[in-house]
Amino acid sequence: MPGVGDAPSGQEISRSTPHSSSPAPFRTVRPKGVLALAWPSVVENLLLLMLNTGSLMMVGHLGSAAMASVGAAGQISNVVIIVFTGLAAGTTALVARAVGANDGAETRAIARQSLLFSVAVAFILAVLGSIFAAPLLGVLGVAPEVSGDGVALLRVALMMLPVLVAGVLSGSVLRGAGDTRTPMWNTGIANGVNLVVASVAIYGLGPVPALGVEGVAAGWVAGQGIAGVLGVWSLARQTRGPLMGVLDQMARLEGWRVDMPVLRRLMAVGGPAVGEYASIQMGMIIFSIMVVHMGTAAFAAQQVVFSAASVSMLPGLAFSVAATTLVGQHLGAGDPASARAAGWRSTFAAAGWMSLAGLGFLLFPEPLLRLYTNDPDVIAAGSTGIRMVGIGQPLQAAAFVLSGALRGAGDTRTTLMVGSLSMWGVRLMTAATFGIGLGWGVAGIWLGWCADWWVRGLCYLWIFHRGKWQKLKV
Repeated sequence: MPGVGDAPSGQEISRSTPHSSSPAPFRTVRPKGVLALAWPSVVENLLLLMLNTGSLMMVGHLGSAAMASVGAAGQISNVVIIVFTGLAAGTTALVARAVGANDGAETRAIARQSLLFSVAVAFILAVLGSIFAAPLLGVLGVAPEVSGDGVALLRVALMMLPVLVAGVLSGSVLRGAGDTRTPMWNTGIANGVNLVVASVAIYGLGPVPALGVEGVAAGWVAGQGIAGVLGVWSLARQTRGPLMGVLDQMARLEGWRVDMPVLRRLMAVGGPAVGEYASIQMGMIIFSIMVVHMGTAAFAAQQVVFSAASVSMLPGLAFSVAATTLVGQHLGAGDPASARAAGWRSTFAAAGWMSLAGLGFLLFPEPLLRLYTNDPDVIAAGSTGIRMVGIGQPLQAAAFVLSGALRGAGDTRTTLMVGSLSMWGVRLMTAATFGIGLGWGVAGIWLGWCADWWVRGLCYLWIFHRGKWQKLKV
């Protein structure tokens, strides 16, 4: 059996497909620099943060039960979305490799198959999830005042899943091709629509009645609908480069056919990524259950801390996208040395920015929390958590970026092992031991969060340094 960081033999799948034998003629794409790819992702993630923060602030004034309802519905819907996050990671990696190899036909085949397969699966999960929304939310064991609104919100989120997935997968294709600006603009427009609709629906305006928590659902429908339409439209309008005419075949019968060689490659890379994200998200649910049992205020504080912590994660997420794209493109072009250099540059940049944000969390925890709520119980419970988030920043940056670099190389089995073992063996065990077993309460729970990221960061630094990922074939 291969060790962590070794090239798993099960992933050594040949690149030769019916598409790679006759690459389409287009000018070779030269990989962009780290900052050129990262800054649009920073803006995109900032826009997402503004959406989440704005929604939470609006709901926060409705009380802790309303905040917990939105958080609970979001946690369960995230478990479903995980499937497509993994497929998106596989799509970005394979598109980047094909672009780096100057193979336009293969690039377009990967994009089409990924989009069609993901949307079809999304329809199935949307139906099943809507039927079983109540028992799914019941897994968290939330209080009765939370579950009613939570179930309604969850059903709306799941109904919009196919449209959301179309936007997510379209964005992953564009990023793999080196275009991080178009997803940025699409996100900005969709989030603006979401916030406007939600603010009007939550508080009411003119003839529009105040819907309270249900107004959040109205914002989700409008925003995610726009996001899906813009994503597909952005692919359809490609008139140059490796994605030129990527959706043209959709108007013909052959555009809807299943291409098994391409799907097998997508699953070889995306499958372990799905497993990684699903394992981590399930661990997050267990983590949240521990917090729920400490009271509604503690659970509401968790949502606030995660929202505030998203500020520090922006550089990590952005440079992770850059690392995924650049590592994939450089390896596709047969240049592992440049792939390695891009991974390290991305890591150092992210660590610097995230450490600065972490310092702010350590020095000013309560003022930051008061931006979300004036509830003294929520602020008290959240202060410890946000300090722990600050301590964990340097190695969380390394974990974010280098796991993204490994995914760009197609080494998703390693990220599956590291992410799952650290979540279940470090975070949950530490939280249960100190938070519950030794009676440390919220402090022990957040100690588990911090320990998880430090272990993950150290593991990824060692694995990336070893360099086994440079020889992996996908």
